[in-house]
Amino acid sequence: MRSPCWYLLSGCVLLSGVVAGQGIYPVAAKKVIEFSQRWYAPSYVRDNLKQMETLPFDGVIVSLPDGAGRGEVFDVKKWRSVSAQERVKATAELSTMPRSEVLNSNFLIIFGASTMDWFNDDDWKTVTEQVRFLAKGAKQAGLKGLCWDAEPYHDRNPWKVAGQPDLAGRNYAAIYDKVRQRGREFMEAIQDEFPEAVVLSLRQLSDFQDGSTFSQHLLAFHDAKKQQDELKTAWWSLHPAFTNGLLDVMKPGIRWVDGNEDAYFYTSPLDFYRSVAIVKQDAQVLVAPENRGRFGAQYEMGQTISIDFTGAQFGILAKHGFPVEVAKQAYYLTPQQRARWFEHNTYYALQTTQEYVWAYTERPGDWWERKEIPAGFEEAIRSAKRKYAAGQPLGFSVEDMLLEARKKARQDAPK
Repeated sequence: MRSPCWYLLSGCVLLSGVVAGQGIYPVAAKKVIEFSQRWYAPSYVRDNLKQMETLPFDGVIVSLPDGAGRGEVFDVKKWRSVSAQERVKATAELSTMPRSEVLNSNFLIIFGASTMDWFNDDDWKTVTEQVRFLAKGAKQAGLKGLCWDAEPYHDRNPWKVAGQPDLAGRNYAAIYDKVRQRGREFMEAIQDEFPEAVVLSLRQLSDFQDGSTFSQHLLAFHDAKKQQDELKTAWWSLHPAFTNGLLDVMKPGIRWVDGNEDAYFYTSPLDFYRSVAIVKQDAQVLVAPENRGRFGAQYEMGQTISIDFTGAQFGILAKHGFPVEVAKQAYYLTPQQRARWFEHNTYYALQTTQEYVWAYTERPGDWWERKEIPAGFEEAIRSAKRKYAAGQPLGFSVEDMLLEARKKARQDAPK
């Protein structure tokens, strides 16, 4: 395992260019993509395009309605219930997506909420049928590609071995091989219909980084047996197998972006730079040797920024058992300080992504109508983008401010 000093040194080397406003990746047209649980339909974008183009975003995540399966590609029961008429309507809905020079990086959401069985060929025929339908529709609508949200929102977690009755009693190696096969089928369905697709995956191998809020810490591991033993029980146990399946057949036109959902919680530049070193270097221990060339070339680093977490909009983190100093530090900041933290995270997300940053809010707030968005957050995105594009440094830090906020949160926590 790499020592903390290695990451500190690595981060310092990467950060050496920040004073001059340089990032890890070339200063190309980095993109900030709006994503919320309001689930915008393509026709909404068409009808509100002029207003949407006034905001500091380069794209939006769109969704099909529930009656058309809502993109829940692992929910085979739902897709089998979608009528031919609903599929025609869904295709027509996608065709309403406007072409825009401002909002020019749009994605169609697909989900990993599951009723499928990895070992059931009929289920997987249904999965790939739906993936093909959505990939074809996204291409015809002029979208950049698909946004893949693998999080299991229903009771069944397809990525964890424990709790899946269909996997009970099976050898882990056999499960791994089957899931890898399904990853190949998933990728073939996408690239057959959309050979130049970008897949913005909200989370992937980044979930195994040391310090992850969401999963077990398998990176960096160089003890193969220990890694395998821990992987068997991990929350995202089967994600490496699926990822290797994707890479097995990935053609040169495809780009797979790891959106690094952990970046919601980052509080320093080093957090962002360290994540790139871990995902692009240490995560190779989870990648089959024959796939490391494609991993290096086509598995890209993305980042995210959280409106909810930095904006102290609600207590979802406390509800899920996060430490109080993590869950509530934003409550101990002024609105101006929250906006500075959000600008900080936007700036360093732009510095460290290869192209895409996704801006997430779980509230039913509306950027486009400027409702329920924290004060100063719109300008924070604009300011971060201006500074980054001009090669300027951010000009301030937030570490001391956040340390003080976490201290207050601990002091006020119930004893």
